[in-house]
Amino acid sequence: MPSRARPTARLKQVISASRRTDLVAHYPDQLAARLHQLGPASVHTVVVWTKDPTNLLHHDGLRRALRGVGQVFLHWTITGLAGTFLEPNVPPAEEQLRLLPEVISYLGDPRRLHWRCDPLISARRGPEQAGNLDLSLFQSLARPFAAARVPVVHTSFVTLYPKVVRRLAAAQVELDQPDPAARLRLLDRLSAAARELGLALVTCCEESVGPRRCIDGELLIALHPHREPCRTDRARGQRPLCGCTVSLDLGRYLPCPNRCLYCYARPAP
Repeated sequence: MPSRARPTARLKQVISASRRTDLVAHYPDQLAARLHQLGPASVHTVVVWTKDPTNLLHHDGLRRALRGVGQVFLHWTITGLAGTFLEPNVPPAEEQLRLLPEVISYLGDPRRLHWRCDPLISARRGPEQAGNLDLSLFQSLARPFAAARVPVVHTSFVTLYPKVVRRLAAAQVELDQPDPAARLRLLDRLSAAARELGLALVTCCEESVGPRRCIDGELLIALHPHREPCRTDRARGQRPLCGCTVSLDLGRYLPCPNRCLYCYARPAP
């Protein structure tokens, strides 16, 4: 007899932690408490978004809360902009990349880690210049991930939500914005450089490319230690070009000590 799909109501949840703020880096106790409330055994996967995964490795409360979930999948953002006026309080890339072997050991499989070089941005503030529209910078960041057999890098150009525009203006920051043709050329160069190293470059909500998934239920099923099913239908309420599958985001728009000027999730101003 053909197998039947498991009823949606009985599927374990995919948790997003979090698109709205960096819970792992700055609010690990809150994240641990929410996971305990949900019951770790009801969680298929916790998808972590962070610029500093140190607490995945060393925060006892968070480690205990994550111990009972099906798996942890990490989106690790390293843009090459740490310490600039765009990312004033983000740890340096060199410091972060020293954690890479330990992070992969914790996750149990390098395929459970995707690097995010996101957003792509170039800006000026008076005599200061900051940006990552640079092939050599991208390659220098990509090499350690490729050597560790991380399979994917996600990227996109900065999205200029109204509050982001106001924040940049208040900080007297001017953007250098490439035109659509220049964007495509850069994405082609980055994609070729990634491919040469063994990485697949995936764009996030770029108009020149169809919907892509940062949370991908089918991938999470394939990587799950027991191939446990989860929802694979597209999530509602995301941007039109977002192909992410259903998840429960545990974050709120909380103040973030990173203070990245371009961040759409950061409360105004």
